[in-house]
Amino acid sequence: MGLSQGFDDAMRDARRTLIPWTLVVGLLFGGAARAEGISEFWPELNYFYRINPQARVLLDAAYAKGKESDERSVDLAAYLDLSFQPNLIGKLRTDDWQRSRSFWARIGYDRIFHVTDESGRDVAENRGIVAIHGKAPLPADVWLEARARADLRWIGDEYSTRYRVRLEATREFMVRDHVVVPYINYEWFYDTRYDAWARTLATLGAEVTLGEHFRLEMYLASQEDEHPQEESLGALGLVAKWYY
Repeated sequence: MGLSQGFDDAMRDARRTLIPWTLVVGLLFGGAARAEGISEFWPELNYFYRINPQARVLLDAAYAKGKESDERSVDLAAYLDLSFQPNLIGKLRTDDWQRSRSFWARIGYDRIFHVTDESGRDVAENRGIVAIHGKAPLPADVWLEARARADLRWIGDEYSTRYRVRLEATREFMVRDHVVVPYINYEWFYDTRYDAWARTLATLGAEVTLGEHFRLEMYLASQEDEHPQEESLGALGLVAKWYY
């Protein structure tokens, strides 16, 4: 199947099911968002292209806005995912590149633009990314995934490294003809600028398969910063994903 035909199929799948599922999931998350004091909205677009059974490319575009500070950031990234042959096929409900692997790695480049209304100053960050993922089964068809990631950061002329460790639990469900994957994860951030564990991030969300080429993910995130100053924020995230 060519890229043009795949894109047309993905858009048809999205139009057919995106609106009703967005309404349902939005109602479920909306009450929780109000209760948790959500201050940011994090929309994101993902485009996955499978090169072969061992490799795929991810193009990512994200935008964030803080309601209180009017702070905005634009994030553009490209990643290459590499693995051995999938070894969990038959144990999952979907032939998913990521879920069907017990071990895989990611390398990539991330360009982040920040704009603050107060000063009008544009500060860019260039980031190299290296990550390793490992997965193991738990009782009740739950999967536990561990991720170790290093962010190689150039913020202006300053270089630093941020190490991240994340644990995530997922489980697949069938809802009518759709695969629904709720998940919960917790991540720790070690920042060499402060020589300390500077941040934690807790996320609760779900991904819904809406067609052969399209998925929608929504989540709530709670972020706690210890450095450079103590700060807390809540965010509602929405990710649209296309797969080829």
